[in-house]
Amino acid sequence: MSSSTFGSDPGSPTVFDRLLRESGVSDTRFAKQVNSRARHHRRIELGLARTTVGHWRRGMKPRDPMVAELAAAEVSAVVGYPVLPVDLGWRGEHYGREDLGLHVADAPVQTVRTLAGLTGRDMRRREMLQDSTAFVASAFAEPVLSSITGVVRRALRASDDAVGGSNAAVIRDMTATFRRLDARFGSGEIRNQVITFLHDRTRAAMSDDPDADLCGALAELTQFGGWLAQDSDRQALAQRYYIQALSLAEHADDSQLAGRILAAMSDQAAQMGYNRQSLSMARAAVERAHRSVVPTVEAMLHDKHAWALARAKDEAGCVEALTAMERAIERGTAGDEPAWASHYNAGDVAECVGHCYMLLDRPEQATEHLLEARVLQVSSRARTRSYAEADLAIAYLRRRAPDLEAALDAGQRALDYAGPVSSVRVTDKLRELDTAFSSYNGSVTVQEWRTSAATILRRFPAAGPGPAQ
Repeated sequence: MSSSTFGSDPGSPTVFDRLLRESGVSDTRFAKQVNSRARHHRRIELGLARTTVGHWRRGMKPRDPMVAELAAAEVSAVVGYPVLPVDLGWRGEHYGREDLGLHVADAPVQTVRTLAGLTGRDMRRREMLQDSTAFVASAFAEPVLSSITGVVRRALRASDDAVGGSNAAVIRDMTATFRRLDARFGSGEIRNQVITFLHDRTRAAMSDDPDADLCGALAELTQFGGWLAQDSDRQALAQRYYIQALSLAEHADDSQLAGRILAAMSDQAAQMGYNRQSLSMARAAVERAHRSVVPTVEAMLHDKHAWALARAKDEAGCVEALTAMERAIERGTAGDEPAWASHYNAGDVAECVGHCYMLLDRPEQATEHLLEARVLQVSSRARTRSYAEADLAIAYLRRRAPDLEAALDAGQRALDYAGPVSSVRVTDKLRELDTAFSSYNGSVTVQEWRTSAATILRRFPAAGPGPAQ
């Protein structure tokens, strides 16, 4: 069966060709395996010829979606992780309903294989004709329920001399390095390197059942990969990374990390406009981790819970969460927290209080805490500082007696920090400040600020309106 159509550029290398080359599979062997798959799974004689496989290598596509599904399934078997027709630029039987990464696997090795397929797709995104994936708010329901009910299968604990322990240490060290770079330069500078490293590590982990320590290390890196995708405005990918990160944290039986990932899911849902779902996941994060949480992580989880309550305009609940956050950080002892929480400090607490008061329309209180954060927060956290200074500038403009001079000072600080940072979060906040300054466009200084900000605002287009709540 040779029913095929040409792609847009038959002369360029294809994903299909490269995957077969990397696996060392000949056209003849691949055709035989697809024919065998068709007999066993579809009860048909497909009659696929090696010449047709050669056409696919050069850019032609299967006309029949069933053939595309069979061929993609065989590619998956060859490379050892999921590859879907859409990854190859083909139209399969489930075109437009792709759900890779949206579900929780039972066994650790299945989660790792899903993650290898997801990172492989991410690495090939520029070669695909289109990206049919989308953020699906309801998809968070299954992983959240699986987490809080404890039904995910736990991985085995490693022996002291296991190889997985050294692999986990390498992953954690690299993740810590990537986090420091992200704090200074934003997601755009390092995301490709992180995803390539994550893909390599997951493929290496597929050979054996990963132990709990390796699952935990991969969960940290995958959560970070989700954050980078979110901050690069690739929301569908971010959601899928978060779901797989939560699965890995549950395989590792790490309740603190599971809570951290649930909080990240809450943050993304809020960014996408799903405030009710965001609040539910923020509460689930606190509940999931509370039995064995150290003070610093507890503060981080109350931080996201407070944000969600502020967005819901629940002032009493928000103040209660902020109080719990402040008490937790006061109980913290340096070195007690996991490495992924070591950055969190009193400056983050002050920023959180300030941002929450802004969401509660209390700019005077917000100003006080954001000024405190300016003193407490380390300057190397460029994205965090830029966001806080921009919110401080907005607070000055919203006060009962607006202070344009102070707002411009804070706004310039925000631009200075944002200069080397590629971050949709910072860009969106600066766009909000730009809108607030538009009422003062008669000021020459404001016009100069808006001109300087324009370069940064062009990095990411303005987001459309979120869903109705």
